[in-house]
Amino acid sequence: MSNSGKIEVLIPRSLCEIENADSLNVDDEDFASVFVAWEKGIVSELKPIKIQNKKPKKILFPRFVETHSHFDKSFTFREFPNFKSNYQEALSVNLEEHKIRTTKKVLERAEKSLNLAIKNGYRAIRSHIDTYESQDNNIWNELFNLQKKYSSKLKLQYVALASLEFWDTSHGKELAKKFSRGNGILGGVLVPPFNKAKIRYLVSKTLLLADKYKLEIDLHIDESNIEPGAGIKILLETIDRLDIKVPITCSHLSSILSLNDNEILKLGRKIAEKNIKVIALPLTNFWLLNRKDKSTSLHRPVAPIKQLQKSLVDVSIGSDNVQDPWYPFGNYDPFYLISLAMPMLQLSPWDRLTLSSLFLSPSRLLKLNWDGLVKKGCPADFVILDAEKWADIFSTNLKREVLINGALYS
Repeated sequence: MSNSGKIEVLIPRSLCEIENADSLNVDDEDFASVFVAWEKGIVSELKPIKIQNKKPKKILFPRFVETHSHFDKSFTFREFPNFKSNYQEALSVNLEEHKIRTTKKVLERAEKSLNLAIKNGYRAIRSHIDTYESQDNNIWNELFNLQKKYSSKLKLQYVALASLEFWDTSHGKELAKKFSRGNGILGGVLVPPFNKAKIRYLVSKTLLLADKYKLEIDLHIDESNIEPGAGIKILLETIDRLDIKVPITCSHLSSILSLNDNEILKLGRKIAEKNIKVIALPLTNFWLLNRKDKSTSLHRPVAPIKQLQKSLVDVSIGSDNVQDPWYPFGNYDPFYLISLAMPMLQLSPWDRLTLSSLFLSPSRLLKLNWDGLVKKGCPADFVILDAEKWADIFSTNLKREVLINGALYS
């Protein structure tokens, strides 16, 4: 299959780095008209095109990066439904699923998820894997084998999602040691209500373990609508007390939306000072949190993206769950995420910071070799749509082609 080609397309201006930018034609929705050529899977030419009464009828994006998923439980809603659709029931049903979970089932869900993600336009995924002491010890060997199997098409990262107590056990310490050889990430849950003294102790132990083995941490933190920012405040205090520098991602941070703007900006500056990355997860948060049957309020806790970005926090937007007890919809399609998240959060698609949270920040978070900017010398890893404007992208009848290293994926 040929991995060379050329095309005239529209690209969001903030997602392309181009010479002769002064002659670039950019429309009102911030799409630039460009000619792209690639040879042997690498972009060899990128230049403005002259528009004479018409512009290209295709839109090109870099392949997407999913910062937060759970493919170990994806597609389990039919077997383990959560018709109450709240956080407490999701957790209860999730624990029931663990009782019949096998490595084979997890791998089947993972492969289904990965194949969908590649087909729909993802080039990298970080997936959290529920982790507990009674788990099959062989599961991680199989998951790392899967990582190698798909490495030519997609970069795959794993977070061991465990209770913080787990990282203070012999099982947890052994897994951290294993992760130091396989580039795994320590995960945990820091959601109120909790005993603050106990949580400080457990956060300290987790940070020290990550520091010992030079590992990253990704926490489900403040995924709630009570005690705004209780988790992140303890985390920041503990980092200061230990004077420790561990790469940290805070997933969710939903409750801090209830703080006032000044409090959010102040907290955001502290998060940015520690170089903590944040992942906003609007789909699951909007679905699960703050459900009140008799209330007409639609207050939905979700990380305040704009305020955090104003504080110079690097914020990504992720999908989270797919057809499981936590969220019953979705199918590993980045355009499903875009078409829901942008209207929900009042994020404009022609805004640079909006697209940064979907393309550039996720690339930085996963420490990918390519930052996602389309430029000469970058990989020809693209999603090309039959579309001319953002409204076409938000439609349900979306025709796309996925290029991996310059070759059409099928």
